[in-house]
Amino acid sequence: MIRRSLLTAALILAGSVAIAPKASAQSVDVPFTGSIGGACNVGQVTPGVLGSYSPNPGNPTMLISEPMYGGTRGLVSVSCNQNSEVSVTVPVQTGGPSFIPIYFYSNVVSPHGSSWADMNGNNGTHIIPMGGPTQLDVGMIVDKGVALTPGVYNFVTTVNITPL
Repeated sequence: MIRRSLLTAALILAGSVAIAPKASAQSVDVPFTGSIGGACNVGQVTPGVLGSYSPNPGNPTMLISEPMYGGTRGLVSVSCNQNSEVSVTVPVQTGGPSFIPIYFYSNVVSPHGSSWADMNGNNGTHIIPMGGPTQLDVGMIVDKGVALTPGVYNFVTTVNITPL
């Protein structure tokens, strides 16, 4: 009886090993996706200086960044890893005696073209190539139409550099 039990147990064990599925290697591909976005690095920013202009001597009505009127254009150095669009916003007053201008305008000039924005919502953009650095010259004009109140005036224009 013990022999028969041992023999039965041995046959059951051998049968289960023979019937058990064999382990086999499996492989699967795991996909990856990566994206490198366009980026621009803004280097040195040199603020502009506003000069004044008047159709009547002694009573300036306009603030302007052009050198012939005593102003200095602002400068921005930018490097981009792909072609980028340059745009600019109109000047916004941030300090000084406040007034409502009758005309205002901003522009950006580079070796590759120019961008601009005016009070009527008109604007234009231009493309700068990848690489750099590229120098952007930034200018602005605001005209009150009548004599400006004496004081220190501050304005800002925003230059947007958008990778394409």
